[in-house]
Amino acid sequence: MRVEKLGGLVARLHAHPRRRLTLLVGVDGPPGSGKTTLTRALAGLDPGIERVEMEEFRLGAEGSPSDDVAPGLDWRRLRSHVLLPLSRDLAGRYQPWRSETCSLGPWRELQVGGIVIVEGRCALVKQLATFYDFRIWVDAPPEVRLPRLGEQDGAREGAYIAAEDPARAAHLRIDGSAPVDPTVHYVRL
Repeated sequence: MRVEKLGGLVARLHAHPRRRLTLLVGVDGPPGSGKTTLTRALAGLDPGIERVEMEEFRLGAEGSPSDDVAPGLDWRRLRSHVLLPLSRDLAGRYQPWRSETCSLGPWRELQVGGIVIVEGRCALVKQLATFYDFRIWVDAPPEVRLPRLGEQDGAREGAYIAAEDPARAAHLRIDGSAPVDPTVHYVRL
């Protein structure tokens, strides 16, 4: 384990070899591990970083066949509206799910270039992982994660993690429970 500066991670992402004009980064981990805290801090350090949250691709009450891959998430819409266009050097365009209205919100545009981070549970499912140039896994033990979750149910991610082992395919593993200021530092596993 090593404490590193978030600014160094931003520099590492900018220096990472690109297959296209936009660097695509996937950030995954168990619920409550610190994924959102990490990606918000990275975006706060660099205005060229765009965040896309997996929760913006929630399924409505009707569900879909994709429930087996990423429970409750429409990973196909993420792939077709964001990852596929950006991987072809075309702008991404999608309507984020709004939980407060239980409907899709106004269209959001993602321009070509810069860094786009897709963050959230199941971001590294096999059907999406090949699109990313860089993959990050954020982890924390249950005794740290569960109090962070509050009312949320984190049980359904266990099957995905056990079946696909997304941490193994990550370029970088981070300890989201480390006693550091998460807006300045992270602990590399």
